[in-house]
Amino acid sequence: MSDETARPRRGWNPDDDLQEPLLPEEAPVESEASPRRGALPSEDAADGPAPAEDTAEGALNPFARPGSEEASFPVEPVADPEPMIPAPVFPRSAGEFADSPSPAPRRSALSGTTPVEVGEDGPQTSWASAHRGTLLKWGLVALMGALVVGLIAFFVARGLGSAEPEPSESPSSTPSSSPSVAPEPAEGADLLTAEDLAPIAPASEWSVISTTEGAASHTARALCLSTMQQVHNPTHSFQRTLGTSGADKLAALHRVDVFASSAAAQAVMDVRVQALSNCSEVPARMVRASQIDGLAEDTFQVTLVQEETPAKYHTILLTRDGAAIQLLDVAQDAAAPEPEALAQALVRPQQRIAEVQGSAAPGVPTAVPSLIPAADPAGWLVPIDLPRLNPGVGRWTMGSPQPIDTRGMGCENMELATEAGPTERSRVAYALTQDPKVPERFGIDELLFHFATPEEGAALMNRLAANVISCKERVNTAEVEEVPGVSPLDAEGNKLSGRIFKASQATSDTERVHYQVIVGYSGTTVSYTLITVTPEVQFTPEQLQELATRIVIRASQSPA
Repeated sequence: MSDETARPRRGWNPDDDLQEPLLPEEAPVESEASPRRGALPSEDAADGPAPAEDTAEGALNPFARPGSEEASFPVEPVADPEPMIPAPVFPRSAGEFADSPSPAPRRSALSGTTPVEVGEDGPQTSWASAHRGTLLKWGLVALMGALVVGLIAFFVARGLGSAEPEPSESPSSTPSSSPSVAPEPAEGADLLTAEDLAPIAPASEWSVISTTEGAASHTARALCLSTMQQVHNPTHSFQRTLGTSGADKLAALHRVDVFASSAAAQAVMDVRVQALSNCSEVPARMVRASQIDGLAEDTFQVTLVQEETPAKYHTILLTRDGAAIQLLDVAQDAAAPEPEALAQALVRPQQRIAEVQGSAAPGVPTAVPSLIPAADPAGWLVPIDLPRLNPGVGRWTMGSPQPIDTRGMGCENMELATEAGPTERSRVAYALTQDPKVPERFGIDELLFHFATPEEGAALMNRLAANVISCKERVNTAEVEEVPGVSPLDAEGNKLSGRIFKASQATSDTERVHYQVIVGYSGTTVSYTLITVTPEVQFTPEQLQELATRIVIRASQSPA
């Protein structure tokens, strides 16, 4: 039995210094209990308890409550008892009898019962003639017995001749010395080690915090997956959390799940992708998405940020080979972990998983930027697209699409609710709540217009943008300024466009209403986004450009 660290005690609770979905309720404390199947041996198990410096504040469990420490005790190997097998019993040999006293010899043929022949002095009667009758009787009996045995042998031979011959074993076949055992679809050795995570940070900086077996034992969760609906239960599930002692609070959560079939695994993969694409359980913003090639049959990767102080970034990678899914969430303060580094870290466990699942082995994985995944409702901004205005506070909410009932800011020079041309039009309102510094009037209105052809969409976009920039010529109290816009590409490589304006309208001699405006073109869909702001509370130029890019890309994903 190899040395293994004991299974950690359940417990994860939020910690202000740590990634919220990855936080344990309490620090896991290991005891000298028998290790469970799948747990990996501690790197220091063979050398006894960790030295005192390992429990210093720099090496504390980054997922534990403040003040608690991660304890690690080696488990001494337990030797198996000597097998109680009885001594073998051998058959007695013939020499054993040869050494024992011999039985008395039988009487010889010339015993006292043998008739005595008569000598010359008298008639001699032989023993055969004296027993002639008896010998004739026994001869007949022997003859009849031989006849019966011959008949039996004849019929047995006939029966054997008519029976089908049994197949003979091929002389070339060699019986297996032991039955083959199918490999486990997943095991504790598949979990990431410090050496695996070297592409993200040097192996010497990583420490294992907790290793658990069985879905019910996993208390830590990846960002945005804490409340995910479980559609299938895994047949095998292993999870490990690791951390570093650096100031950036770098940490990782790795999970391997195997399901009863590839279809079940695909269903779970779809649910996880949807949960990450629409994350609403915590205030988070989607930063980017990446396409990972050369790693697994299916992959999905996004980078999210929790805009706290400091900002907490999570790069999350999902892979699927057959019925097995891997999940890796790497969290870090101030900067996002690189997508390709996560893919490189998963190569070793992916190799064994692919072999067991009968999939192609991973090669050298690469990461390239890709469009953000579509969200629900398709075509619209979702809360995960919108930045906070003040770190640590604020949550975006959105309404459902409604008929257009607004006249805009007064510079559009058209009736948005009835303008001819669109085949469909609707509006969604967004509000930033839980931020006391945000004025009540702050909010976003996004309008979408769908057309039969891209040319019709381009015509409306150009006319609407021209009307906004020329507003001052029609309205003396209006002020409009165009700022640099964006020109991203859609999934097919078509050029999109987002024009950005700053505008204001006087409502009295002393008051003005301020707007940030985005007019977007996405082929057959035109977006018009009106953001009501104040001079003190508004999006930065960088935020406004990111928002314009996200608006036109989302609009290009519209099903209409």
